[in-house]
Order: sequence, then structure tokens, then C-alpha cells
Amino acid sequence: MLNLPVYTRQGTYYLHTRIAGKQVKKSLGTKDKATAIIRASRLLEALKMTIDLSKIQKYQIDLSRGIAIADGQDDHKRLLEALQALQVSRDAQAFTFPPKPPQGASIEVQGLPATHSGLTLIELLDKYLLLKQVKPATVTALKNTVKEFSAYVGKGCYILEVLKSDMTRYQEYLAIKGNVPRTIDGKIGYLKTLFNFAIKQGYTKEENPAEGLALLTKRQKLTGGYAIFEDQEIKAIFGSEYFKDQKVKDPDYYYCLLLGLVSGCRVNEITSLQADQFQKTEKGNHFLIIRDSKTHAGKREVPLPADLFDEDFKAFLVENSKKHKGQVFKYGAKSRTGKGAGNAVGKKFARHLEELKISRGKLVFHSLRKYLNDHMMKKGVEFEPRCQFFGHSVESVNVATYSNKFNVDDLSSLTSDIQNDLYSICKRST
Repeated sequence: MLNLPVYTRQGTYYLHTRIAGKQVKKSLGTKDKATAIIRASRLLEALKMTIDLSKIQKYQIDLSRGIAIADGQDDHKRLLEALQALQVSRDAQAFTFPPKPPQGASIEVQGLPATHSGLTLIELLDKYLLLKQVKPATVTALKNTVKEFSAYVGKGCYILEVLKSDMTRYQEYLAIKGNVPRTIDGKIGYLKTLFNFAIKQGYTKEENPAEGLALLTKRQKLTGGYAIFEDQEIKAIFGSEYFKDQKVKDPDYYYCLLLGLVSGCRVNEITSLQADQFQKTEKGNHFLIIRDSKTHAGKREVPLPADLFDEDFKAFLVENSKKHKGQVFKYGAKSRTGKGAGNAVGKKFARHLEELKISRGKLVFHSLRKYLNDHMMKKGVEFEPRCQFFGHSVESVNVATYSNKFNVDDLSSLTSDIQNDLYSICKRST
């Protein structure tokens, strides 16, 4: 075997020799010793290095006859290394190519994993959506998050190879992009859900890499969210000339805002409303039926003030539902899934507040919902009916287990005076 001037540095092999009195150092671009020797030999041959054959040390191996001859102590050491390498090679070959079964024997076909390294995160999402009932808006959010995370991690993003450090680096990446902690927690939450599913279904036995990475505590989420409008701000918004003009210029925006104030519904619940969701009880009380929500409590019946249903609003409902095939608002007609349907309303509302120079805190469309809840509490509406009205889950075991549900007529009797008073602010503006 040829003694080549090959050595390793940080795991990579180098050729280091002298040719014609000059030192030559060259990386062989590999961490494999056998590959390094082959490349070094070719490199030396290309450099036309003169090799003194009389100084070549060699050993002899004849496995068929069981002969192994070494020339000196160093040669004996290399001979043993060669025998070891041959054994490893044979073991690897036996593992890769198992012996053929006897003729006539039955062959059992073994199942193969979805990919050579298990499932990718995208494949896991497909399985999750196949087995779970997920709202269209959530499907969109899941797909966007998985696509973004997979592109960030790269190399296929196999779930068995995703580490906690990958999640942490992804959080940092989102923060650099300008995502706020609440948004980052939302995306990590989607990934956590998928990995919990993978563990439950047996696709992985590893721990959930997204577990325990929430940036905000429960208290921070409650206190660091959107601000609540004050009474004077509500009067300024709904008593402004700007709002009055929208009834003619943009009635969709006008009535979205009006419903946000008197119903406390979320913007996506309002913008995706269909005409048949406006209903009336046998006692003559108007209400909205919210059929689709992320939680059981969110599916509810919301009383509406009788004063809202004047001739103008009734005409708007009829004309728009005809124009948009059952959808009440143009925003919902553009997004059947409801995802993003409230964006246009939210952006225009921000311009509305800017026009009125209202810039205190985090005031957004959702602040109308928070204002109505706070306003009802101050007016004496009890905790339980308010939770039912707004679709909030009741965590108290005593309340959740032993309380009777209020029917929509009961809720209307508790809230109608408050709603009509608020509506009168808007009515005075027109």
C-alpha cells in the first residue's frame, strides 16, 4: 500500500507534500479516507510526481486461500486495517442486499415509509386535514404557516429531523420580519397542533419541538390585546359627518360598523353574513344566528335592536343578498371562506379613526366588541348572559355545568334597551 502524505484537518482530508523543492498543500474535499487516498493518488499522478518503486511497501491478501503476508510492523498494521475495512464492507452489503430466499419460498412484502426519512411537514398536514374537520380559514392559516416554516428549515423539512432549536430560530426569523409576539405565538401554535397530531397518530415518538415556546403568558394576552373605546370616542365615531356620508357612499361599510356596535360580533362574522342568518322569534325579537365558529360557545344567537330594522336597512338586506347570491356584504362575496373578508373594513376603519384624530392605544374594529361588553357590564348585565351574548366560553364549573341557557328572547329583554340607546347615537348622525 502506498504511503501518501494525506492528513485530516477539522475532519477534511488534505494532501501535503513537496514537489521540486516547493511545498504543496491541497484540500481533497472529502471526509472519507478511502476517497481521499484515491484523489491524492490522482493528484500526485497529475503533478507527475516521481515515485521510487523500490521504496513502496506492500502486503498480500488472498482470502480464497486464507493467506495474509505483511512486510514489517507498519505494513502489518495497515494489513489489519484493510481486513477490518473488508469486514465492514461485507456487513454493509449483507444489510443492503439480503440473501435470496430459497426457491419456492413465500416472500413477505414489507411496508415502506412515506419517504426515506419519514413524513415531511407538508405530508403531515395533508394527513391532518384528511382526518380532522377544520374550518376553511384555519386550513388557509395552517397551509401558509407550514409552507413558510418548511421553506425556512429547508431540506424537505422531515418531522423526525425538526428540532426545538429550529422552532426558536423560526421565532427569531418572524420577529426580524416584523411579526408581533401574538402573531408568532399563533404560528407556533399551528405547528404545535400538527406535531401533537403526529405523536398521537404514531408518526413520531419524539417530543413536540414546539412545546413550551409561547412568548406571551395568558395574563399578557389579556392585558396586551386591543384597547377598549371610551364613550366619548364612540359618540365621535358614530356621530361624525364621515360616518353619515358612508350610508350613501359605502353602505356596506356603514352597516358593518353599525352591526359591530350593537351586536358585538367579530368583523369576520359580520362580513360573511348571509341573509338567512337574520331571523325573528315568535315574540317578534330580531336576532342573528351565528352558525360557524371556532368554539362551541361561539355558535350563538345574538339579539338585535328593533330600531335597526328601518326601511333603509331592510332594503339594503334585500338588494345586497340578491346582488351577492345570498351574501349580505360585498366583502363576504369576495371571500366565501370568510378568510380576510374583514380586512377591507378594518383598513377603512383605521382611516376613519385617523380622520377623527383618534389614535389612543390599539383601537381597531375589535375594540367595538370589547366596548359593548364593557358597556353592558357597567349597565348591569350579568356575567352569564354576557358570555352567551358574545360567545365567550365559561370556565367556571358551577356556571358551565349548572346554569340554564338563556333563550334569545331572554337575552333581548336584558340587552335591547342598551342596544337601542347606542343605535340612537348613529340615528342622530343621519
